Amino acid sequence: MGAKNCPETPRQKMIGMMYLVLTAMLALNVSKDILDAFIVVNDTLEQTNTNFTSKVEQNYVLFEQALQNEGAKVKPFYNKALKVKKESDEMVAYIEQIKKELFMEVDGLKEEEVKGKTLKDMSGRDNYSTPSQYFMGQTGDGKAIELKNKINAYKKNLISIVNNPKYNAIIKEALETDGDYRNTSGEKESWEQHNFDHIVAAACYTILNKIIGEVRNTEYATVSFLYSAIDAGSFKFDNVSARVIPNSRIVFSGDSYEADIIVAAVDSRQNPSIYWGAGRDTATVADIDKLTLVEGESGMVRLKIPTGGVGDQRYAGVIKLKTAEGDKFYPFKDAYTVTRPSAAIAAEKMNVLYAGIPNPIGIAAPVAPERMRISWGGLTPRQLGGGKYEVTPDRTLIGKRIMISVAADLGTGKTQNMGSQEFRVKGVPNPVAYIGSNIGSGKIAKNILVANPFLTAKMENFDFELAWRITSYKVTVVKNGREVSSATNAGAQFSESLKNTIRSSGSGTTFEFTEIKAQSIAGVKNLENITVRIR
Repeated sequence: MGAKNCPETPRQKMIGMMYLVLTAMLALNVSKDILDAFIVVNDTLEQTNTNFTSKVEQNYVLFEQALQNEGAKVKPFYNKALKVKKESDEMVAYIEQIKKELFMEVDGLKEEEVKGKTLKDMSGRDNYSTPSQYFMGQTGDGKAIELKNKINAYKKNLISIVNNPKYNAIIKEALETDGDYRNTSGEKESWEQHNFDHIVAAACYTILNKIIGEVRNTEYATVSFLYSAIDAGSFKFDNVSARVIPNSRIVFSGDSYEADIIVAAVDSRQNPSIYWGAGRDTATVADIDKLTLVEGESGMVRLKIPTGGVGDQRYAGVIKLKTAEGDKFYPFKDAYTVTRPSAAIAAEKMNVLYAGIPNPIGIAAPVAPERMRISWGGLTPRQLGGGKYEVTPDRTLIGKRIMISVAADLGTGKTQNMGSQEFRVKGVPNPVAYIGSNIGSGKIAKNILVANPFLTAKMENFDFELAWRITSYKVTVVKNGREVSSATNAGAQFSESLKNTIRSSGSGTTFEFTEIKAQSIAGVKNLENITVRIR
């Protein structure tokens, strides 16, 4: 009764073998414990049926996708597949009802009491008289003959729906009901006798689930046949995908990007070959001896060309495909531009150059460096290599704007503008003065002031690393609101006199650091005052 049109999986073969063994053991009147083994087979069958139903549903999904792409051609076959689904669902529902009625007959339950129960819940699964009466009836007119007629009608309906002579061979052996069935004595018997006459309830219930699996198997084979029949000759290839063929691998700003979008099909069952040569505009079969051979696999050839120097490159060749008429060759050619790996990074709101200090500038463009032409707007750059430069604007440019422009030499006497960037020239902001490394104005413990006897200057929120040196400052000592001393110091360190004054000062003494000057490559800056008061 197996569905021969769809090969059995190892799992299905195992289930069938278990069923045959259990049936044979029942015929030998083995103990009741053996009956319980049918629960294992039945549970496995039900799980397999669930999994196979999901597999069938995937075929309908494929149909729906094909319908969206090629509706006119697919729709007639899709409509047939929906009819097959309806017939199969009705057949399975009919068998499920028989399973329910068998349960009710054997255990004497009402229909609502059977809901959610399975074979392991059947108390009379060793009962064979009640199932025999239910399936065979008094004169062989029980539920089994009705089930057999339903199966035959189901197969006949599928043949009518598909309406293709090639399908008849597939359906012929599916859900077989007219085979050569014989009892243990070798006497011929009917399908219904062979499956349900004097068979215990556990076996009958399991057989019904086995038939459900065969119905789903038949449905899967039928829908697969319909899908493959949409147009068996439409594609000569087994892999179709989109490909983009650009006119140029590099496009300059202001030009247009152009490309041909095509559908490319390959036959992964054959391995094509290509013959190619660098620096060529054309190639033919006659040039094969001068070209390099590259073997392909899975229907494609991947060409990998190592690159060294930069600039425009070209190549051409032929691809060889095997056909029914023999080998055929198809020419191809392409071109590309080799550039060095680079990236242009610009902080859009920080296009500023600071006067008096080196400003790093990075310039990258999709052309070879020797073809770049840079206008520096009057600045003198220092080249660092790798597209990196430094420019140091003069302080006389503070408040002005500088335009840096890049163009590409196309090698034809023409240049292509690659873009430009305007920079504002600003003076370097003043650093902030501190006592020690980070002490600003405010109240301070005397011992902390003694432990930090020097001034420093640091840039705040400035991306450049710029070192500053304190050159001089004035310090005034105030006690009880009255100035008691004032002195000017050279350098950053406190004088010995100032240190002694700090050590002997009492609470409330104020030290005012003014006229602070700091120097760096950006010049000399006058810094903000610092005022501290001893706690």
